[in-house]
Amino acid sequence: MRVLLDEDIDIHFRKHFPGGLTVETVEYRGWKGLKNGALLRVAQNHFDVLVTLDNNIPNQQPLQQFDIAVVVLRPSRSRLKELLELIPEIRRILEGIRPGRVERVFPPG
Repeated sequence: MRVLLDEDIDIHFRKHFPGGLTVETVEYRGWKGLKNGALLRVAQNHFDVLVTLDNNIPNQQPLQQFDIAVVVLRPSRSRLKELLELIPEIRRILEGIRPGRVERVFPPG
């Protein structure tokens, strides 16, 4: 599975994903600054999932029209420490996510 981390996520977070996944960042790809619709259009040709902190993407974009899934992270704070708490739930979600779907991940508890 190919995962793209949006520009709002700490780039070091990519190192903490489970093995077997290809994880890249928007910044590494040179896509920083692309608006959500443009980002989804270009990303769907290279990735299976976009991981973001932007809770508005599902409201702004018709995700069912894209060949990419979106995982919206909702940590208590957007620091790396709080993002790492979400890894077990992200792993579970990635096992069954399908293109055009959105899943939200909240802190445990």
